[in-house]
Amino acid sequence: MMYWHTEHFHTLLIEDWGDEYTVFQPDSGKTHFFNQISIQILIFLSQHPATIEQICTVLAKQFQQNPDKEFTQNIEKILHHFETLGLVKKRNQGNPHDG
Repeated sequence: MMYWHTEHFHTLLIEDWGDEYTVFQPDSGKTHFFNQISIQILIFLSQHPATIEQICTVLAKQFQQNPDKEFTQNIEKILHHFETLGLVKKRNQGNPHDG
């Protein structure tokens, strides 16, 4: 089963601007702009690794959304974007050779 987790979350500098957030990533020297759902994904994953299903279930409740296929696809897109930025990684839980 594939689990997502944050990378170096504790180093991020996060500012709340109401409806959006700026996240400064010292590793890359870049600042990112995120909406409520995006920042909640990062915060949730900083607390514990989770599968895409677990992430969608929590976010659907939090934002009163229907966790349908489109919702899941949007969350997957955000996760893959975060992965390219170096904010999250996925790992196969249950593989004895993984960390």
